[in-house]
Amino acid sequence: MEAWAGEREDGLVIPEPTDFCRLWLLRHPELDRTHAECAVGSGPAELSRRGRAQVLRWLELLQPVALAAVHTSPQPQCLGPARALAEARGQEALADERLRDQHMGRWQGRPWSDVMRDEDGAVRTFFAEFGEARAPDGESLGDGVERVLAWWTATMPGAAGKALAVVLPGSLLAGFAAAMLGMRLSRCLSVQVPHGGLGALDVFQNGVRIATWNPDAVRAD
Repeated sequence: MEAWAGEREDGLVIPEPTDFCRLWLLRHPELDRTHAECAVGSGPAELSRRGRAQVLRWLELLQPVALAAVHTSPQPQCLGPARALAEARGQEALADERLRDQHMGRWQGRPWSDVMRDEDGAVRTFFAEFGEARAPDGESLGDGVERVLAWWTATMPGAAGKALAVVLPGSLLAGFAAAMLGMRLSRCLSVQVPHGGLGALDVFQNGVRIATWNPDAVRAD
């Protein structure tokens, strides 16, 4: 894994993309307490005050990065931050339904406490078989990752030598990263980043490497 230069004047020490595409994967910022306690799934949510500050941190971290485009889930918790990142570069954020989080069926939008009270067994199965199990009347994480992979297959041609940003919900980001790295979906939590976190994958014709992952982890708040 390459190092991160932090506040040095020369910016990023990772090399500029040439014969590969650099995918900057950004997890949507922190949600307000009400939404954070719910099964948001593919639905909308509002950012917390800390989440809004995390958008400003993105602008600071990625200021030296020449992004060819900013792609995003259409969910407002992703689209709003993506627009801020794109507009800082005179661009438009490119929303795509394939980047929406997994649909949580009859759980979607409900507080997790109520879901666990009413359907404890189904919730236990959902997390025990994380990635493969579907929410009742909904999707599995694997279903969502397949959509993101279809988006990437359509986006990849002509992406060599460019840096792209993609703003995604957390589980979907981790699942997509795991798939790109050839990992089993059940291992995706090992490449999770916190709300407002980011990482970068370098995608070559014959493989993928991690350029940097959660580089802001050592920053003191």
